[in-house]
Amino acid sequence: MGVDRELAVSVALRLLDEHGLEKLTLRRIAAELNVQAPALYWHFANKRALLDYLTDAMLAGELARLGEPRGVWWEWLESAAHALRRALLAHQDGARVASGADLNRAASLGLLLNSCIEVLHGAGFDYPSAGRGASALLWFVIGRTVEEQSPPSDEDVRELVEAQRLPALVQAIREGYGKAGSAEETFAYSLGIMLTGLRTLQDG
Repeated sequence: MGVDRELAVSVALRLLDEHGLEKLTLRRIAAELNVQAPALYWHFANKRALLDYLTDAMLAGELARLGEPRGVWWEWLESAAHALRRALLAHQDGARVASGADLNRAASLGLLLNSCIEVLHGAGFDYPSAGRGASALLWFVIGRTVEEQSPPSDEDVRELVEAQRLPALVQAIREGYGKAGSAEETFAYSLGIMLTGLRTLQDG
């Protein structure tokens, strides 16, 4: 009996949330579906293909709620970045899953990138610049969220502080950078830097 891809992706997403990316394998998904692993190769030639479809499943709902571009261009990009981050954080290792996704299979991510390019082009950027700007924005969100989902342990931070090899970083930590509960604020601050840069390029 054939395996439904949507069902397989749903099972894979549940296993991802339960066990994390390192333990997510086609063999494990097949066992959950009570089929042999080769039955999944019709839909997923390899693990990367599986991760691409997982990326699409993770993002589709949140990005659908984002809606079509509207209003002030940089405010929409800000909303889009926050929506992408929320969708990635909703699943264990979500950002790592999305890293390097093929946009043909990770269709929701491709549509988001396309919308960001359209927004920047509408704001006056030529298409090459709009493409670079939109790609940089999404790379930032995914990369930053990877770091957020893989934070250093308290022991690692304590060792860094006690070693005193990086005094400026240690002082930033002591004064509040990286404190528990500040992830949203830190993300918003860094995103603001990127959007300010895009606005400056537009004005130039």
